[in-house]
Amino acid sequence: MSTCHCFSGVPADGSYRPSGSFFDIAGLKVYKSTPKSPGTESKGSILFLPDGFGLARHNQRLADLYAECGYDTTIPDYFEGDALPDIFMKYLPGTDLDSYDAFTPEQKKTIRDIHMPSWLERHTPSHISSLIGKFLPDFLATVSGNLHVIGHCFGGKHALDLAKRGSDVASVVVFHPSFLESSDTENLIRPVFMGLAESDVFTPDLTSTMLSQLPRSGARYKLLIYGGTKHGFASRSDLGNETERAMFEEAFKDGLGWIESAASITSTTAPIVTHS
Repeated sequence: MSTCHCFSGVPADGSYRPSGSFFDIAGLKVYKSTPKSPGTESKGSILFLPDGFGLARHNQRLADLYAECGYDTTIPDYFEGDALPDIFMKYLPGTDLDSYDAFTPEQKKTIRDIHMPSWLERHTPSHISSLIGKFLPDFLATVSGNLHVIGHCFGGKHALDLAKRGSDVASVVVFHPSFLESSDTENLIRPVFMGLAESDVFTPDLTSTMLSQLPRSGARYKLLIYGGTKHGFASRSDLGNETERAMFEEAFKDGLGWIESAASITSTTAPIVTHS
């Protein structure tokens, strides 16, 4: 299940200058950001599984933020060069495109050329899962220290799948996931943090499913609902808006805190559910 909320948001400012680099791993283009501060040693690695916009600047910005905190962070383009363009965030599917006076003719053409049913059919969860499976062996060969997995929106489903692995993954962080099925939260092994938006069609079902299944998994987990937020808040917020920026920063801090505490987390069945 997916809705137009999966594609809304605010692109990163055009003046943002990413600090990472692009190259290929196992046939997929990746963006990798590493700690740049003098004397900073890597605390481990992060595999960041992105939303439908792939290697877009707002995702590069997040990778750079994690790198600033000491983590080698890699984003794979499992859309194979066919991720949604940034401009699509500003369009509400189903509305009259000609009414968007701020769009240039070129931008309107870009949006018109996107046929969402076809795009979704090209990038099914099973196809993306297959690409990640082929990518992982070569990627893991580059990892030093603990590996943490972060998944936003489309990537959330696949991050949870990696939470079922043993020694390869230390912890998993998921924000506003989409396309989830009940089986995605079964048999989890690694510690899982899930951050959900208050205003999100997915949140009621996700909350119910998590609370019914995770206590039986034996994995440590935390489920947090962020009041006053909507789908995409942890990655595509308007950072020029004080309230949205505050929730974006809070989500980043919470995810980072979960990662940094992973080494001390022991398996428990006690749920942690909060509403900010």
